[in-house]
Formats: sequence, structure tokens, C-alpha cells
Amino acid sequence: MEYSSIGIKLKDLRQYYGVSQRELAKDICSQKAISKIERGESQPTAEMLHQLALRLGVEISYFFEEHDAPRFNYIQETKDRIEELVTNWKYEEALDIIREELKNPLFRKPTHRKFLLWQRSICHFYVTDEKEDAIELLKVSMDIETNSKKTISTVDIAMQMSLGNMYSDIQNYELALYYYEEALRMSKKLPAYRSNPPMIKIYYNLSLVYYRMHEFEKAIKVASEGIDLNYKKNSVFLLGEFYYQRGISLFYFGRINEALQDIKKALFIFKERGQSVFYNFVELNFLRFQRASNALIKE
Repeated sequence: MEYSSIGIKLKDLRQYYGVSQRELAKDICSQKAISKIERGESQPTAEMLHQLALRLGVEISYFFEEHDAPRFNYIQETKDRIEELVTNWKYEEALDIIREELKNPLFRKPTHRKFLLWQRSICHFYVTDEKEDAIELLKVSMDIETNSKKTISTVDIAMQMSLGNMYSDIQNYELALYYYEEALRMSKKLPAYRSNPPMIKIYYNLSLVYYRMHEFEKAIKVASEGIDLNYKKNSVFLLGEFYYQRGISLFYFGRINEALQDIKKALFIFKERGQSVFYNFVELNFLRFQRASNALIKE
């Protein structure tokens, strides 16, 4: 691989975040070494590149073409497994792995420990009644510094969203909104190629919280922004969920015909994507809203 490619990517990301060569190099290498790497005159060592990636809030694979990216190692495979278990609500199984890996020397680096404590806080939140303890553990993990304060990583944003989710689940909607809005602010500062999925998910969570607070007009507005972002980015990520969320908010806001149209769109998307569980749930609510609409017409 051309060393100049690494240098170009390094320089682009450094300048995007407004980090000087001296700031980037601190405790890693010399400013002169950064300059040589960016000009393609020098090759960074694997450890140096790893440290630079951490400081800039990206994975080391960012600097490589897809076919050159290193194979997942044990640490990455373990992280992927934990995330898969947590995503599928298998919290006890995830906790078993986390407890073991917290004793593993391979996970002593701040970035890995931060990840483990973050995932542990999520599991603890959902398998115990100690909600506040789980929230405090998440805040402790967020305080672990792994990159330059000027840069933002998708992990930083995801942790803000996790905190928003926890506060939403315990019905502290004001704090949930605060952390979702902070996540959105951070997401907007990411380079465009990295910001799409986080922003779309944040818009959905914000709309859901506004709906739960019965602020239906705000829920409609945010859901509409999420739908527009999907179309702008040629994405269908959470598109069915957005249409359903906007539809039920429109219904309770009194715009019943528009609500039914949105819920029909959600049903079409869920059917096309083979999401039968979502389809069946939404269909039941569509029929319920339709009956309510017919009753209003008769009156």
C-alpha cells in the first residue's frame, strides 16, 4: 500500500478537527514525524498508527483500503460478540464475557476498558433494579479519555445515546432529551461519511421521546427530519419505524388521514423487508386507528 495514502487520510482528518501536528504527536512521536508521514516520506509503525487513530477517534482500518484492512483480531471479535449479544437482549451471556475480559491483560488499554464498562452498564441496567448504579457506571466509562478532546468518535456518540435510552426507560424524559440532543450535536460534527447512521437513529429516539411526552407536534417534526435524511442519503435505515412513529403522532395530534397514510407506508416497508414482527404489530394498530377514524366520521 502507498504510504502517501495513509498520510493523506491522516492530514485530512487532523485538519478537519483542527488539531495541529504538535497536538496530534504529543506523547506518541515528534511533530516532525507527523509531517513526514503526511508527506508520504515516512512509514508509521503499527503501534504509532494505532495511537494516532485513537487520538483522532477512528479505527486503524480507516487508514487502509478495504482489501488491505487487517483481519479482526481477538479483541475486535470479542467486542463484536458482546455487541451482538447486547443488541439481542442476551444481557446475562454478555455479562459473563465482560467479567472475564475485564481481567484480560489485552483489554487493559483505555479504549478497550471503556468499551467493556459501557456494555456492562447497559447489561446491568436491564438485568437489575439498580438503574441509577448502571447510569453512574456509564458516566464513569464516558470519562475515560481515549482520543483528543477536539475529536469525536462514533463510540462517544453511541454512549450519549445509551445514556439517553436509560433516562427514557426510567421516564426521565427531560434528561433523555438532553443526551439525545448532545448526541445529535456531536454527530453533526463528524465527517459526512461517518455521520449518517448515528444521526438517523438519534432523530428516531428524539421523536419517540417527544411522543412519550405527548409533545406530538415536535415528534412529527423530528420524525419528518429523519425521513428527509433517509431520502437525502438514499437510505432505508429505520424508515418504516419513522413512518409509523410519525403516523401515530399525527393520529394523536388530530391529523387522522395523514396518520393512516404514514402507517400504510410503514406497513409497505416492513412487508417488503420481511419484518413480519413489526408488520403484524403495526397492522393491529392500523386497524385500531382505522376503526377510530370511522367512528369519528359517523359521529
